[in-house]
Order: sequence, then structure tokens, then C-alpha cells
Amino acid sequence: MGSSTTTRNFGMRRFTNLVREGTFRAPAATALRLGTLVEIDSSDTDRIRQATTGGVAVGGSGSAQTDLCGILWYEHDSQTFNAPAWGGAAGLLVQDLDTAPAGRMVQVLHGKGAKVWLRNTEASTTEPGLSYPNTRDAVVMYTGTPAVGDLLGWDAGNAYWEVTTTVAEAVLRVTALGNNGTASLDAEFIV
Repeated sequence: MGSSTTTRNFGMRRFTNLVREGTFRAPAATALRLGTLVEIDSSDTDRIRQATTGGVAVGGSGSAQTDLCGILWYEHDSQTFNAPAWGGAAGLLVQDLDTAPAGRMVQVLHGKGAKVWLRNTEASTTEPGLSYPNTRDAVVMYTGTPAVGDLLGWDAGNAYWEVTTTVAEAVLRVTALGNNGTASLDAEFIV
């Protein structure tokens, strides 16, 4: 999971205590963004789904800290990178592939002390290519203006991270903010 396999909006900073669960499939019909908080799908325990608000069926306590599985990760290979759905290699970088393909085996990351980074990006236009779109949609990985030390929980309704003061909802703690005006932050797992 080096810099060549991170996306424009999510990646790893510190691997201390990182656990990479790799026995789950992505949802069959929905491509989830890497960096999404996911849980085991209680209707199909071989699959994950985006974490839902109000706790999960797997632990049943209603606490994000004890019930949730972790953050979604997928390492794209040449098979997915060159597939027609992605436009082939001509104009795309691995960093452009920021979702896990539906139905593929994925990894779920967790582990107290491991650190991730999140970055919001604006919509942008690039030079038109022959086999890829020349625009990129804006991506929101977190909302608001978090401060160092703030806790982050998952907003399932909007599919992004947000500041929370409810400890049972918190999964990450902000450890650093982007410099030079970039909309980015570093956060470490607290669970």
C-alpha cells in the first residue's frame, strides 16, 4: 500500500498495529469509495457494506467502536486497471481508481494507532483523451473544519467522515491538518 496504490483522496500514513482483513467481497451491485467505513453485511456475511448509522448487526451494541469492521481498501491490479469500464490505461493513473469494483475481494483496515489521510478534491477538467473522461467529479471525504484532536465518525447518509463528540460513534482522531491550504487531514484509528 505504498504511494503508487493510494487514491487522490485516501491513503495510509502509519501501519503500526494495522490489521488488513481480506476475506470479504465488495457489494455485488455498488462500487464503494476507498476510505469508506464498512461493516460485515448481516444478510451475507461473506460481503461488506457501507456502515449504517446507529450501529451494526454484527456485535449488536450500537457502538461504532465495537461493532464496525473498518475502512475499505482495494489494491487495483492490471486486470481492473485496463478493463474497459475504467477506460484502459491511456489517461488514467492508479490514483484515479478510487472505488472497489463491485463483487471483488476487498480488504478492511483497522487497528488502534494506524494512521490514514483523507483529502477533499474539487471537480477538475483535464485534456480530453480518446478513451477516458476529461472531467473528475468533486470528492468529499470529510466535512466541516476539523481541528487536531477532534474525533471523526462516519455519516452514512452522506458517505463521508465528520466530527463527532459521541465517543461511541468515533473511529478516527485527527492528528494533523493539511498545509498550504489543502483540504486534507491525517487521522489515526482509535479502535
